Amino acid sequence: MSSFLFINDEESNGNVNIDELYSRKQQRDLKQITIFNKLLGRIHKRITFTGKNKMNDKHIWFIVPEYIFGEPVYDKGDCIGYLVTKLEKNGFHVKYVHPNALFISWQNWVPSYVRTEIKKKTGIVINEKGEVVSKEEKKEEDMNSKLFNDKQNPPTAQKEQKQYTPIGQYKPTGNLIYNDEMFEKLEKKVSFRP
Repeated sequence: MSSFLFINDEESNGNVNIDELYSRKQQRDLKQITIFNKLLGRIHKRITFTGKNKMNDKHIWFIVPEYIFGEPVYDKGDCIGYLVTKLEKNGFHVKYVHPNALFISWQNWVPSYVRTEIKKKTGIVINEKGEVVSKEEKKEEDMNSKLFNDKQNPPTAQKEQKQYTPIGQYKPTGNLIYNDEMFEKLEKKVSFRP
């Protein structure tokens, strides 16, 4: 840029639109996000394949490409950060192994049918990761009222008092469970006389 003004220089009568300066960067970033989403789609396909076909495996290893042919805007570091964030938000346990490997596991996930069964049996609500969200509140009674037998707070469920007859006043009625005929049969079987 020179210090001289020339005849063909244009006069500026307005402002520069700064958003136009970032339009190429926006296009580049959108292109990069589409590349990252394609790689995320590959990971999702591998996860569903492994989950359906290999019942005992609850993890996969994914190698993030160093470069992709025909895609000059691809940045491996940004891609790894994007993939880890998206997968963790989805509920997966993700570990990065230098230089470009991702260990993705869903072993820590508690399925919804297990969570509902736990809630039915124990009353404890847990989330997908097995953490306790809430417990069913049980009514706690005042232990002091039971210990000291307060008459102000009588127990809610009182037992009925049973009527017992003293032994001295008992008169047998003769209605036994077993009749005399049964005793005679038993005596014949037990006797040692031929």
